[in-house]
Amino acid sequence: MALPAELSMEAVGGLMMRPGFARAVRTLYRGKIDTVAEDPVMASLFRDAGHYVVTLLAFLLAHDEEGITLARLKAVCAGSRLMSPGRVRALLGYLEHVGFVDQVTARTGNQAAVYRPAPRFVDAWCRHMRSGLEAAAIIDEGAQAVLARMDEPGLAVSFARVQGGIISAAIFGQDWGDDMPFVRIFQHRLGGGRAMTGLIAAEDDDGDLAGQAVPFSLTQVAEMSGISRVQARRLFEDAQGAGLVVIEDGRLRWAPQTQGLIAFNAGFELAALLAAAQKTVKAVAA
Repeated sequence: MALPAELSMEAVGGLMMRPGFARAVRTLYRGKIDTVAEDPVMASLFRDAGHYVVTLLAFLLAHDEEGITLARLKAVCAGSRLMSPGRVRALLGYLEHVGFVDQVTARTGNQAAVYRPAPRFVDAWCRHMRSGLEAAAIIDEGAQAVLARMDEPGLAVSFARVQGGIISAAIFGQDWGDDMPFVRIFQHRLGGGRAMTGLIAAEDDDGDLAGQAVPFSLTQVAEMSGISRVQARRLFEDAQGAGLVVIEDGRLRWAPQTQGLIAFNAGFELAALLAAAQKTVKAVAA
């Protein structure tokens, strides 16, 4: 299955060349840090790529006519290879426990329990989307058209659903190099993505993206990543062993090949946000 044109290698590469791209990425990542700081539930859902994508898919299912059932969520997650069926069950139970989804139909006989999004889930996810749009608007004024209308009833949800659909379509059927050290350590490892986000966000805005040496301590990384100090040590020992980072004298520097992977990863996310903004504007105007 081919990637959507707006998420192709060429499209993302072009986006990475635009003025302000590095600032947009840091703004995107700082918005994620704020989201984690403001909401402990969202912080738990940002722990790794698996938790994030399954939550995104739950948001999509929750807004269609059938709603969420465990079987439907397992089915849509199966193609992503990001989370096992057992962990999907646990995540759905967690979302109900923290008040992100409500059970509207109990399980009876052959009928599965059906869940719908609670206002807290909708509000938190839409705030997350608004933060992403603010970053995307730095490199493309087209995002401003949606950003200015995010307070309109239903528009934020519509945008979030379009963006989620774009991301999910891109995930399924694609080879994203799950065996690559960068993907395995900084996307799939617990706390890896949040550690990378925090370190990039700490860079000076005038410097090259992922091209600066930043202060590094295991205690600080563990706190901002939501993992233990032991887990943080193992994560960055593995990152050093794979040649992804260099840590010397209390400072971390990303290896040249890692810089490119970080830029493409962020460029892909910004491209999805901009594509969703364009589609949302067209849908509202129709």
